[in-house]
Amino acid sequence: MNFSGQLSLILCLDLIIDILAGLEEAHQHNIIHCDIKPENILLSLTADKWIGKVTDFGIAKTIQDSSNNQLGSGYTGSPAYMAPERFYGKYSYACDIYSVGIILYELIIGERPFSGLPGDLMLAHLNQRINIPDRVPNLLKTIIFKALEKLPQRRFLSAQEMLEAISLAKSQLNLEQENKQLFTFINCSNFTPKINKLRDINLSEKITFIEHNKNNVYLTTQNKLIKFCSNFKEIDTIHFDNNIKKIIILSQGCVVLTKKKSENIDQYIFDYLPEHKSFNKPQSCLELKAKELEFASNSQGDWLAVISRPNNDSINAEFSILNLQTLSLLNSPKPCPFPSQLIALNKRYGLAVFSRLSEDNKRTYLYLFNRRGQFIKGFSVPLFLSELTPNKANTYELFSIEAIKPNYGILINLNPFKLTRIPLEFVPDFMMEETWGYGLADTTGKLLLLDREGDYIGKTDLGIEITAITGLNDHQLLIATWENEKAKLFILDIDLVEKI
Repeated sequence: MNFSGQLSLILCLDLIIDILAGLEEAHQHNIIHCDIKPENILLSLTADKWIGKVTDFGIAKTIQDSSNNQLGSGYTGSPAYMAPERFYGKYSYACDIYSVGIILYELIIGERPFSGLPGDLMLAHLNQRINIPDRVPNLLKTIIFKALEKLPQRRFLSAQEMLEAISLAKSQLNLEQENKQLFTFINCSNFTPKINKLRDINLSEKITFIEHNKNNVYLTTQNKLIKFCSNFKEIDTIHFDNNIKKIIILSQGCVVLTKKKSENIDQYIFDYLPEHKSFNKPQSCLELKAKELEFASNSQGDWLAVISRPNNDSINAEFSILNLQTLSLLNSPKPCPFPSQLIALNKRYGLAVFSRLSEDNKRTYLYLFNRRGQFIKGFSVPLFLSELTPNKANTYELFSIEAIKPNYGILINLNPFKLTRIPLEFVPDFMMEETWGYGLADTTGKLLLLDREGDYIGKTDLGIEITAITGLNDHQLLIATWENEKAKLFILDIDLVEKI
């Protein structure tokens, strides 16, 4: 998991405390690690921090071995993190303390104290004093200087002693009172988009959804679907008897899900609206009775995946894959847990998302399935995620928001599996995906653009109530707003070429 921002100070110190705790355990068993470096620290992620664990004891020595050291017998290890005496084949517990001091310096300052080729590094470790910027608190300067003493007997006597010194510094610097942010925010330039108001669309209802394909733009209100052509001339409008719950835009039309409530069990109604036909009174293509339901369809409209739970008392739900054109089953319905979301990734595969929240387990499970309804591979993320949004350029890249800490975005790459955690300056109400990256907005008008790596592109505050947002192309966003009891549409011209 990575991010190009700077880790907050309290979490830097927490990681060092974790490393020192692991080393103290090893030292208690007379083991000297001999190769402490970032690559040998495993990180596990919780909802609000990372936990560090020391690993790779491949060149570790015992304290009994150290008594048999032969001066000048050479060294093995990583020169950037090695104590001076290690270059002469000498090692002790103090060598590990020195390596932790280098990591502490690097975490706080952002770079190692010494750099260069192995020979340059050896000379620097042996002879060069370190420089610590004035912005580093004096309490931490003292700890770093002591950990990086050239003579081992002048360093901390044990990992436990250094751990206690850092814990005391945390307390005296009042870091425990900090709001634990995984990262500090990155400076991001404001941009001023050119705003083009479209003609009045004469709607006295809020627009709740906007999306488009190559031919048309679709927007919805509570129970109305409106289709525009590419120049935003209204083509067709259709009214539904029940509220629209979800809509999926396909390359040649759309699928609309409405819900009819009843006392005992709800009725979910699917309507498939082909692009080449005019809207008429909706003819239900599929009706299902269930307490809960999730569905997804691939953009080409080949298949429809549906998972429904018959009642609240049922643990399992029923998973079916249908041919959207004929509504015939492509698989025999199978029992499975009920997901929080279904996502169509491409013509062959989809993704089922299972979010689990308990006192001991905050985790999201992601399972790939094929168009035969078979689950074929699973991943898990130690976070409770809200709705995931796949990228248009690569559907194996997804963006999500942490449900418990919604001021963090999560970028997920499924192949190869990779997580990037991104601090956000506001809690987004809307997410949109484009080939260049992601747009995040809230109802007050704040807008933030991220590239596909999760890096900030730009931000702005439109100062208007946003009700829906989508990307039209690489240079334009389409935004629905609500002003003076009227719905309005705006096109925002954005220049990303210079900012990416």
